[in-house]
Amino acid sequence: MNGYSGILVPVNRNAIRWVLFFGILSIVGILGVQVFFIRQAISREDRQLNQTITIALSAVAERLAEYNDAELPYQNPVFRYSQDYYIVNVNGDINPDILEQFLVTEFQTRGIKIDFEYGIYNCRTDEMVYGRLVRFGDNVRIHPMDQAFPKHSDYLYYFGIHFVGRSDALASSMGIWYFFSLILIIVVIFFTYTQWIILRQRRYAEIQRDFINTMTHEFKTPLASLAMSADVILKPEIVTEPERLKKYSQIIRSQVNHLLGQVDKVLEMGGQSGDKMILNKEPVNLESLAREVIQQAETRLHTGQGTIRLNYHSGILTVQADRLHLANVLLNLIDNSINYSGDHPVITLTVQENDGGIEITVTDKGTGIPKEYIRRVFDRFYRVPTGNIHKVKGFGLGLYYVRNVVRAHRWRISLDSEPGKGTRIVIRIPKKRF
Repeated sequence: MNGYSGILVPVNRNAIRWVLFFGILSIVGILGVQVFFIRQAISREDRQLNQTITIALSAVAERLAEYNDAELPYQNPVFRYSQDYYIVNVNGDINPDILEQFLVTEFQTRGIKIDFEYGIYNCRTDEMVYGRLVRFGDNVRIHPMDQAFPKHSDYLYYFGIHFVGRSDALASSMGIWYFFSLILIIVVIFFTYTQWIILRQRRYAEIQRDFINTMTHEFKTPLASLAMSADVILKPEIVTEPERLKKYSQIIRSQVNHLLGQVDKVLEMGGQSGDKMILNKEPVNLESLAREVIQQAETRLHTGQGTIRLNYHSGILTVQADRLHLANVLLNLIDNSINYSGDHPVITLTVQENDGGIEITVTDKGTGIPKEYIRRVFDRFYRVPTGNIHKVKGFGLGLYYVRNVVRAHRWRISLDSEPGKGTRIVIRIPKKRF
């Protein structure tokens, strides 16, 4: 096993946790800083735009006062009623055509290309008289006011301006910030992907470590038996004890077959996937196959005690399947149930037909599987953690093989389990796959 010493690098779980913690903290911090600066930039752009609009409207008020030969109030004539609505006090009658001309001229002079609508207060009727919508571009979305132009009780001669494209103008001025935000999002995605790679590599490292540990325990006992048997056979006096020689020769043969079987299993299954598996499909009688499988499985009971029952709820059912692979699937499932059911396994193989198709179910009353491990039991080389106890032999390839065979047939498989109550695995064969 020294050949593996350079493959597996110990994974420090605490280090990974700290890396993830500081990584997430960094992402949150960067996003928080970005949001803060964007809000600051929006606020700054809004202040600058408001200042420019106020100056333009003040100039309009002055030109109207000059046109009407009137005086402006001493205080600032421009009042910002809301984010996109302004009221301008002029202390004189307002001609709509003249007002619109002044507004367009002043806005264009100061680079304010925001669509707006205006209204003029009529003191005789005490209401705002709507002017019209003035547009600077055809590609700007219009957001008219939902209600009538608000009035101002302190003014007698004034007009109101509603900038219907103000939000779009602010958004367009934030283009550079959107670009930086896009870069930040790409960095966050890349960082998240990196973290995912780290977690996946950690998982692969754990799988590799578990596989090596399992292989060590799997091969240690047979190799020890082979070494002991070889030592006995090498003794000169063994030739005078043919029965003893035969016994140890059978042990060697048995252990060699066991090792060859394990090696073949790793070689054949390690690189196999459901999409690449070659199937030799033929009509398979499920009842006949189920009885053959149970007959073979009964010879594998550890103590000769235990029960493997067959519940067949239908007539003769025939499916198109690879008979050898399907038999191996059922044997793997039953073997798994035997291994995790203690000294007196009670296992039931059920074949039944329903509206959706055929269900093949293997149920046991064994130790069960905790919920956090159920989604991974079909992964390659994965074995449910049992601490340092290795009573159950194997490389974690049995259920992986089962899943691949089921996928190759385009069937479905599910597993339900509860610790202390047992496990139930169901293979569902849709009608269209018969």
